[in-house]
Amino acid sequence: MNILIPNSWLLEHLETDATPKQLQDFLSLSGPSVERINEHNGEPVFDIEVTTNRVDSMSIRGIAREAAAILPQFGIPAELKPLNLPDVSKTNNPLPLPKILENDYLNHRTICVILSSVNRAETPKWMADRLEQIEMNVHDAVIDITNYITHELGYPCHAFDYDKLVATGNEIRIVEAEAGETFTTLDGESFTTVGGEVVFKNGEGTIIDLPSIKGTKNTSIDESTKNVLLLMESIDANKVRFASMTHAIRTTAAQLMEKNVDPNLASDVMKMGVKLYQELCQAKVASEVYDHFPNQAASSTIDITSKKLAEYLGFELPLNDSVKMLEKLECQTSIAGDILTVTPPSFRPDLVIPADIIEEVARLYGYHNIPSILMPTAIPLNRPAETNFGLEHQAKEFLSAIGWQEVYTYSMVSESEALESGFNIEDHLKISNPLTEDKVYLRRSLIPSLEAVISHNADRGSVSVFELANTYQPQDQSLPEEMLTLAMISTRDYRTVRGDLESLLTKLHIYHCVITPLDTNDQIGIIQVGDSAEEIGQIAVGNKHVHVQLKMAALVKLSSSHPTYKALLKTAALIEDLTFTLQEKTKVGSLLAALSQADPMIESVNLKTIYNRNFTFTIIYRHPDQPISSEMVAPVRKQLVTLVESDWQGHLVGELSN
Repeated sequence: MNILIPNSWLLEHLETDATPKQLQDFLSLSGPSVERINEHNGEPVFDIEVTTNRVDSMSIRGIAREAAAILPQFGIPAELKPLNLPDVSKTNNPLPLPKILENDYLNHRTICVILSSVNRAETPKWMADRLEQIEMNVHDAVIDITNYITHELGYPCHAFDYDKLVATGNEIRIVEAEAGETFTTLDGESFTTVGGEVVFKNGEGTIIDLPSIKGTKNTSIDESTKNVLLLMESIDANKVRFASMTHAIRTTAAQLMEKNVDPNLASDVMKMGVKLYQELCQAKVASEVYDHFPNQAASSTIDITSKKLAEYLGFELPLNDSVKMLEKLECQTSIAGDILTVTPPSFRPDLVIPADIIEEVARLYGYHNIPSILMPTAIPLNRPAETNFGLEHQAKEFLSAIGWQEVYTYSMVSESEALESGFNIEDHLKISNPLTEDKVYLRRSLIPSLEAVISHNADRGSVSVFELANTYQPQDQSLPEEMLTLAMISTRDYRTVRGDLESLLTKLHIYHCVITPLDTNDQIGIIQVGDSAEEIGQIAVGNKHVHVQLKMAALVKLSSSHPTYKALLKTAALIEDLTFTLQEKTKVGSLLAALSQADPMIESVNLKTIYNRNFTFTIIYRHPDQPISSEMVAPVRKQLVTLVESDWQGHLVGELSN
């Protein structure tokens, strides 16, 4: 997420003599990346990229805090200025607060206050200029104050028309919407709920707000507004993202809330809102403050030793130096002996383990200042036994050459995709900090991901795709086992896919492929190769698609860079074709194996062609010591026909000659 920060606005929170260029250079080296400095109305405006895990930096105040911690490391004095916020006291003539029916599962905090006698003043030039600099629309002060505060402190706030709430019962119910309900946003766009969105409803059951995303027209500020309900909520982040993405309403408020912005910030936001409404709109506080915050979490502590700090940094840094940097980030610290105890502020939920704290110390110290030291030991030259990059490249090149397309999919899958892998959901590892709310499990199979690729390309007719990637198998009390897997999926028929599979194995000089059915329906088969019949993967017939999964470790073990030399036999071979009519579900692979083993004189049996239910096999006969004749082959041929008829209920097309 990118945020625009005017220099003068930043300096209202930051005491420093740093030039805009110094701010750009030093922030980019040790903190959020300042991608460019724009000029707007003659003033520098920083265009800053903030990573999604640092929602605390997505505001003027957040960037000022970062600058106050970073600039001193480069010899430039900098301090974060304290916020000058008023006490919000109860009025002598209070207006009744709305009756709020809370839902602590859907909403973690609600804080609000009523402001009366609001003057619909024009937005002052200094505020209008700043809103234009950050590319926000300018309306009037009553509306613009909420947008201004959101950008300044990084927490959304909303102003309701209090009298419109009173007219419908002065009640706010925090609930999930049913499917098919309608609402109109304050800019006049109408939407229909799909069900599950968190909404505010009045006592009559009408939607009066899409909280943490966008206000609705029926409670919005207009030219007749005299009294305002200033309210901040903390809707569950997953619910905010669901509603925002479902209806494509991508507001700044939604982008902050879906990243778990700290609800503790709402108090300062309310106080700043009261201050600005009093200064710009001559508003009066007309109620006591309502603050429902039932599950305020206590900050956890993290312990770090100087030894651990040195191991991670690669050099020794006194704990006191770390304390100075961490306290600039508003962490609470204490040192007892050789242990540094750190309590992160509530707005830094990304600081959980010692490595997180050490990373903060490293970046503030400056990665560029960390000594560059060569490894004290020799660079290891031994390649892992189960790794062969050349073989991986060869396999991918070959599949591409015969018409398969390589794809890359996410290592994380949704719950439905995880269940499609054949494993129970509790047998998957769940990510505690996923990039998206739907992809939360580490996959144990590549097939569901490739199935999704096929479904997204259903209009392309025949599609064959493959991927070489890790699957993640859970292990007790340990990190997951990463298993490099080659997966293939195709809309083509089973025999075509199996042919491509056997061609790939032959290309890698892996021979004697046998597929043994794993279930009674013959839908899944184990792929075994070599004289030892080692298992290398599975092939399955799914819903109109054929799947293959191969263990790369097994392929590395069994493959060869060149074929094994076999001396040519000195005797000539006799080659002939036999065609059999076979039943519908004949296991042709097993039949081939049985024919090949029927007699020592049979060198090989291969399936040549198929026409309807007629299968033609090419059979090579050879005797190791003497030339072979038709008379020698005749009893073997008769044995093959008898085998097919008795064990496989097939019959020869044509007749045997005597």
